[in-house]
Amino acid sequence: MNFDHRNPRLRRGFAFVALAALLGLFTIGLTQCRMVNDTVTGVDLSAEGTNARSACIRQCIDKYKACLRAEEIRHKAALRACSDDDDDDGHGWWGSKECRKNEHRRHKIEKSKCISEMQKCKKGCYNEGAGTGR
Repeated sequence: MNFDHRNPRLRRGFAFVALAALLGLFTIGLTQCRMVNDTVTGVDLSAEGTNARSACIRQCIDKYKACLRAEEIRHKAALRACSDDDDDDGHGWWGSKECRKNEHRRHKIEKSKCISEMQKCKKGCYNEGAGTGR
């Protein structure tokens, strides 16, 4: 018998079996990997700081809304006071132009104070580098 004649079918079958075995070993090797605790990107969405920060921001927004509501009430009362002070000169419910103009200017300033307080409050919620370094 002469074994020098190589059978292409046998060679193809052996290559297929070797590939299947390699794929099986690869699959078994990957299933042995364990998950690490750290995230790959460094961003952890389930961190406790995220919930605390969200609660802090919500508190800031609630304070801002309360500030705006109080300012609106104050503004309407001040406009009524303008009309009460100036009823005698016939300007009607809205009062004098000068009083209303000053009140609208003050209202605008007070609203901008509410906004700046909210922004300052929100900045206080982000204290990532606030460690003592000890």
